[in-house]
This record gives sequence, C-alpha cells and structure tokens, in this order.
Amino acid sequence: MAEGPERVKALDQRRNLRVIGPEGAALNEQSDEDLMLEHAAGSEAAFEELVRRHQKGVLNYTYRMVQNRQIAEELTQEVFIALVKNAQRYKPLAKFTTYLYAIASNIVSKEWMRQKRRPRLFNLSNLWDRWKNAEQESDPLEHVGDERADVLAAFQYEEVSEAVNAALQHLPEHQREAFVLRRFQDLSYDEIASVTDAPVGTVKSRVVRAERALRPYLAPFREYL
Repeated sequence: MAEGPERVKALDQRRNLRVIGPEGAALNEQSDEDLMLEHAAGSEAAFEELVRRHQKGVLNYTYRMVQNRQIAEELTQEVFIALVKNAQRYKPLAKFTTYLYAIASNIVSKEWMRQKRRPRLFNLSNLWDRWKNAEQESDPLEHVGDERADVLAAFQYEEVSEAVNAALQHLPEHQREAFVLRRFQDLSYDEIASVTDAPVGTVKSRVVRAERALRPYLAPFREYL
C-alpha cells in the first residue's frame, strides 16, 4: 500500500532530525572540548556522544595495559565515571584526549598496583576471554570493522592481534604505555608526556626501546604490521 505524500514528508523530516546542543550545532559536529563543557553544564546527550566517540579507544588502551577483557571493561567504566565526577572542574586547557587518557592512565596505574599486591595465580580469565572472543563479532583490539573481510583475513587479524598482545607483556609498564598511546591511540609525544607526566625526551626513548624490544616477538608478522 503506497504511503500518502504527508506520511512520506513526515518520515523524511524524521530521518533528518539531529541531536542539537545548546549552541545550535549538532552534537556529532561539535568538538570533544565543547561536548565536555556541555556535559559539565548538565547535558546527558553530550556525555553520551563522548562515550560513543571514545569508549572503544579507551577499551583498547586498558585491554592492552592489563591483558584481561573483564578488568579492561571495568576500568573503562571507571574512566567515564571519573569524567562525570570531575566534569565541574574540567577546563579545556589541552586536547580532550590528553585529559581523557590522563584519567585512564591514572586508573590503569592503580590497577597495576593492585595486581602487584595480589598473589600470582594461573589466569583462567584470559584463557576464557580468548575462547569467548573467538565466538563474538567484535574484538577488543578491533579499530575498524569490515564486514567484507574474508575468513582468511579475519584469521590473520586475530593471529596478529594475539601476537601483539603477547609481545606487549614482555615490556616494562611505562614502555608499554608509551608505545600503546603512540602507535595505537595515535597521541602525539607531547600529549603522551602530559598523560604520563614524563619529559618528551623520555617518552620518545620509551617508544623506541619498546619497538626495539618487540621486534623479535613480532618478526613473523612483519608484513602485517
């Protein structure tokens, strides 16, 4: 049954609706910094847009830092809870991603301290995560989904991801963090220096040393990296 012209017009208008912020611009067109300021002013929609943009990146970061999916998800939640708690004190003095990953870095550091105080046990959780992730469509390390990828490419991606994850465990914590923030989260050296509270020269040195240490572990996958 064909729809009348008024019905079609209403549907077209609904499709073109955008979430609008207080300043009149669509939220998905606003900068992270403006969204954070709107969140501080009480906008839940602005916060939801920040979560949509950055949740996956923060999860990637925390997962590579702690090597445990469940803990990484919990830490990611803590990061965004901290955004809510600190919203009133936020000032756009640097890029939002610098502010966000400074929070994430602090939370990860606390988790590292907790892990050092725990007795070392065989980690069944990581093994279970591998089985579970193999049955899921998304991987915590995945940056861009591609539904057209064939089975072989998916297998190769999973294999490389596992190899990178395993190799990262051989790095000292500070080198691992600097390397992940630079190579996976695409932060600048200046941003990483702010996040980790270390001189830029130290950050560059950590990244170089990390790359050098990782080469033997990732040599079989050089063509994919």
